Amino acid sequence: MRKIVFIFVLLFSMSGVAHESSELNKTMKEMGHIYKQAMKAQSAQEMQAHLTELTTLVNESKQFQFKQEVSAESVEGLNKVLETITKASYEVDSGRVEKAREMLLKIDELRKQYHKLHEPPSFWELLFGS
Repeated sequence: MRKIVFIFVLLFSMSGVAHESSELNKTMKEMGHIYKQAMKAQSAQEMQAHLTELTTLVNESKQFQFKQEVSAESVEGLNKVLETITKASYEVDSGRVEKAREMLLKIDELRKQYHKLHEPPSFWELLFGS
């Protein structure tokens, strides 16, 4: 009986982690979509609206539980994204939409850099270590 209860608790806790992971994945995909819309924005007002929405999504992402070994680095990356959005927002407010668009390119670089933290190890890394 104890084993059955233990297995049930284990499975239940794993489903909670999987749910949170899928929620983070969903939020990140939405961030990517909003980022693309901001990059394609035709007016300062439209871009500012997308930047505001992107800020909200980044702050939501910071609330998720990341893997313990990369948690601090993940939050650091999200903070860098927020800094970039803030700077781009200032440029938009100053009427420099193209300058803001250039600044937003840094977000894509940050995405590539910090997503590497969450990639599963390759077959060779598993076999020989990193």
